[in-house]
Amino acid sequence: MNGNKKIAKKIVAGSMAVMMAAGLAGTYEYHSNAMQVQAAEQKDKDTQELKETAENILADHATDSEDTGFSKEESVYVKADASGKVKKTTVSEWLKNPEKGTISDTSELKDIKNVKGDETFETGSNNNVSWKSEGNDIYYQGTIDKELPVDVKVSYKLDGKSISPKDLKGKSGKVEIQFSYDNKSKQTVNVNGEDVEMYTPFTMVSAMMLSSDEYSNVSVENGKLISDGDKNIVVGVAFPGLANDLNLKDLDMDIDIPETVTITADVKDATVGTSITMASAELMNEFGLDDIDSFDDLQDSIDDLEDATNQLVDGSKEAADGSKELADGAGTLNDGAGTLASGAGTLADGVNTLNEKSGTLVSGVNTLASGVGTYTAGVASIAKNSQLISDNMQSLKAGAASLSDGIDNQVKPGIQDIKNGVNSANYAITTSVGATESGQTLPGVKTMLGGASQTLAPVKITEEQIKGCVEGNIKENTSKATLDENTINQIMEKYEISDDDKEKVKNAIQEALASSKIDAEYDITVSADKVEGVNDSINTEITGAKRYVDNANEALTTISSGLSELAGENGIGKLEGAFSEKGDIGVGISKLTTGATELAAGTQALADGAAELNKNSAPLMAGVTSLKDGGSQLASGVSQLASGANQVADGAGTLSNGTQTLLDGANTLADGNQTLADGMQEYKEEAIDKLTDLFNGDISGVTDRIDAMSNLAREYKSFAGISDGVSGTTKFIIETEGIDD
Repeated sequence: MNGNKKIAKKIVAGSMAVMMAAGLAGTYEYHSNAMQVQAAEQKDKDTQELKETAENILADHATDSEDTGFSKEESVYVKADASGKVKKTTVSEWLKNPEKGTISDTSELKDIKNVKGDETFETGSNNNVSWKSEGNDIYYQGTIDKELPVDVKVSYKLDGKSISPKDLKGKSGKVEIQFSYDNKSKQTVNVNGEDVEMYTPFTMVSAMMLSSDEYSNVSVENGKLISDGDKNIVVGVAFPGLANDLNLKDLDMDIDIPETVTITADVKDATVGTSITMASAELMNEFGLDDIDSFDDLQDSIDDLEDATNQLVDGSKEAADGSKELADGAGTLNDGAGTLASGAGTLADGVNTLNEKSGTLVSGVNTLASGVGTYTAGVASIAKNSQLISDNMQSLKAGAASLSDGIDNQVKPGIQDIKNGVNSANYAITTSVGATESGQTLPGVKTMLGGASQTLAPVKITEEQIKGCVEGNIKENTSKATLDENTINQIMEKYEISDDDKEKVKNAIQEALASSKIDAEYDITVSADKVEGVNDSINTEITGAKRYVDNANEALTTISSGLSELAGENGIGKLEGAFSEKGDIGVGISKLTTGATELAAGTQALADGAAELNKNSAPLMAGVTSLKDGGSQLASGVSQLASGANQVADGAGTLSNGTQTLLDGANTLADGNQTLADGMQEYKEEAIDKLTDLFNGDISGVTDRIDAMSNLAREYKSFAGISDGVSGTTKFIIETEGIDD
């Protein structure tokens, strides 16, 4: 029994959906045309448009004749008052003539007239009407006094109380308008071996216009509302007698098949307009099961449908999962594209900055190349002159050694001889003083002093030689040093080195010389000065001694005192101390010797280093030349890179925007696929599974009723009469009048 309920529900739902779609299509045509109507007789034209709408809807569901012979199409127009009570019935007949000269028709109409041609007719017995058609279609019209197979009643309520259409006019409040239908066309038919009473399955569609100025908050039960500007168009559908045909009461069906249409609204200063209701059995005629050869074929189709539905459910789930992954991937892609766009922008900024600075780089490289050229020329000059310095330092080293030997071999023994001579002279003078007092003369003293003077003479020469040797070496090396500086200055002038760079070159050379202990020359100079000082002291003392000798007769006592002083610490002792290892001269000579040795080694290292620098100058120059060429190539490449980076940045921005659009689309797709998957699952559970359950159960009772209902719809061919064997369709258009303003 459950299967019977479900198939009935499906049939009803399907018929309602089809009918509502047709109703909306018809009303839209009315609505579209009505927008163009602006004449004074608006009310009459609105009524005409509603009629055309009804005809269009019926035409949409009319079944064409299965043969190519004579057929009849009938339209029944009913004029009723505002409550639905019939006042007049007019029938229009269209005889479709397959080029026959005479058409034999059956009709119960009165006052028949040809409405589209000049063809004539003759009436006979049994309502026979014979038309001389001459091969043309016949359009005729007449009236009839006959009860309609289905009635429509329109009732009104205001604020919950029944009210007549006339009394409703001008009122305000909550209004309810209900269309109810009474199906009077029923027959006894055999269904599965049982005689049952069934109704002709009429489908009723009612349409009504409500002014937006008067009616608001409009809603419709079992229908649809189209609101536009100053009009509300309401369309409702009902199936009077269908619940009985499907035996819903006995089957305990859980659905309600609409048999009424109810409109509710808030109204202000109400008017009651015209309504149009159409009725036709053609819709249910389309639900016959004649095309199904057997229920076995139907069962196979249901099985195929179930399998296909399962595949659709699985596929929609996979699509939902895949679109979710796509959305997640699109999100990751969008994030990456955003990062790429940001990085590309930073790259473009950096490359543009690099491009701007590449000119400075090339200029700097060119300056470097020029400076390296100057540097290599200077290094060559330094290498040449540093060897001369090294050679002179060797001579200085030899002179220092000779000076040291001269001091040890000549100066020191001479000083001792001076000391001995002075002591002897002092003794002789002292003795002579005694002798003088005893009457002796001074010849012996003079002789002795003369020998001392001769002894001092070579000592003086030796000191002069020492001084000359030291001064000669200093002057020679100073001259060479001056030559080197001049050479450096000439090199710098030749290569147009700036003043700042000249000073840097000089400082670099002087630092190199300083590291080789050239400052030893200063020690030599100081030592030479000290030797000169000591020598001057000695000469002074010797001169004094000679003066003492020359004036011995006058001042022997003074000479004796002077000789004692000369022999003491401030005279010979001072000289002797100066030449000792710890004395100023001794220390100076030692420093001179050590400094000369170190200076010679340093200048040789300088010469070797300069030669090595000169040797590497050519590769350096070649490298700088390559650097210069590379700098130009780099500048060109950076310019191209900047252009490309900007294009990448632009492209990354476009990509980022595109991935955002992709992400939005992917999310929409994911949502849609998920909705599809949910809908497919619901469709499977609520429709296919239940339909399968239905066909797996006992459906013969319902299908027999559907066949019987379809046959009743097919057999209702005409209201005013039709000849046996002639195909025909009929439709009813019931117009309820409005209440005049």
